[in-house]
Amino acid sequence: MVSEIRLRLARHGLRNSSVYHLVAISNKKARNAAPIEKLGEFNPRPRVQSLSELPPAAQVFGRESWVVPKEKRIEWNVDRIKYWISVGATPTKSVVRLLERGGILQHPHKWQHRWTPGRPPIALEGTVKSPSAAAEQTESR
Repeated sequence: MVSEIRLRLARHGLRNSSVYHLVAISNKKARNAAPIEKLGEFNPRPRVQSLSELPPAAQVFGRESWVVPKEKRIEWNVDRIKYWISVGATPTKSVVRLLERGGILQHPHKWQHRWTPGRPPIALEGTVKSPSAAAEQTESR
């Protein structure tokens, strides 16, 4: 049964203000079904840290050159995430990216090679690589 467990994000909240729960759930259940365990929350919308920390120029309307610091909020239970990974739960692509950025998954890990961005393209033998080479091949025939 453990091999059928996935770590994935369940979407909650309103239409334009979604919040995602990091959950351990059976891979046969729907995205927002009741999970086995809730492991954390992720709010992808950048929010202002605290209005009391901002200078007065940033709190008024207009075109000030001051940039308001924003942050995305993520809360998770690291011990429980590591437990589920150790017993064989498989994280989804988006969860792998979050766990890498959060420092929970260290390189190399077994999910890294499937979804590594920027893999070099496979060069097939006998294929034409540039238009000029294609023109040369047609002229030589």
